[in-house]
Amino acid sequence: MIVINNAACVHKPTDCVLTIGKFESIHLGHRALLAEVIRQAKALGLKSAAMVFEPHPYIFLNDARYKPLFTEDERNHLLADAGLDYVFYFPFDEKFAALPPKDFCKKIFDERNAKLVVVGENYRFGKGRVGDVELLQKEAAAYGAAVQVFALQVSDALNSVKISTSGIRQFIAEGKLAEANCQLGFPFFIMGTVAKRKQLGRTIGFPTLNMYPPDEKYLPPDGVYATNSIIGGVNYRSITNIGLRPTVDNTSAVRSVETHLFGYAGKDLYDEYVKIELLEFIRPERRFGSLEELKARIAEDVMQVQVKYNWM
Repeated sequence: MIVINNAACVHKPTDCVLTIGKFESIHLGHRALLAEVIRQAKALGLKSAAMVFEPHPYIFLNDARYKPLFTEDERNHLLADAGLDYVFYFPFDEKFAALPPKDFCKKIFDERNAKLVVVGENYRFGKGRVGDVELLQKEAAAYGAAVQVFALQVSDALNSVKISTSGIRQFIAEGKLAEANCQLGFPFFIMGTVAKRKQLGRTIGFPTLNMYPPDEKYLPPDGVYATNSIIGGVNYRSITNIGLRPTVDNTSAVRSVETHLFGYAGKDLYDEYVKIELLEFIRPERRFGSLEELKARIAEDVMQVQVKYNWM
């Protein structure tokens, strides 16, 4: 997948089938939309593409403290996994927010060479969100392009509720990973580079991979999780603590992600890029009176997870 961050788009990309949106969670509904874009692109002999706004519009319009579910790198991983050929990032700023609908259409049909645009039936665009699907179709015709309206009424069959990013965020905030993962269609995850720390985990028999997600990354509640870790394309069963490590560093204000791989006896993994998939919330993070108490509780957590998931 080719990522284009140049808003000016000095060199026009290849003719494409394009979809447009925030794509914060890339849940089952988004994936159905992306699959349709890819299907149409193959049928028409064009490239498939998504136009994504960065930063998330809610950050600019409503709350600068808003943290999207996935970082740009993580989103690119998901979009590439979906099978897209291109992703165009467009800066959402004051200038873009004031863009009239017709000027926005020029950017997608002329500058991005979209020959077919696939959007949801309630799609709105342009300053004040005054542009609608009818206007988009009219402008597309003027550029010799077309618009396909795609029904995004996707529901979680298990719970009979409509899938939404806001709903997924709420599930994660409540530690309900199974429900969130069911609506995402994949395990919620954290990606990053392994950092070298004090190696205290080794001294108590539980060496860990330590990661420090960027501040803009949405994280679940502090605590212990059953996880699956992917390193160099290999899956490792694991257990992960997210939080401030109060027992060993009671002054830290930086949240870390510490993962213990079950049965791993290989090389040090410092500077490796890893993906930690969160499967289930086990317990909240807490401060223990000593390293021995911490060691005993970690052993209990490990046994609980290994037995429950048959990872012995």
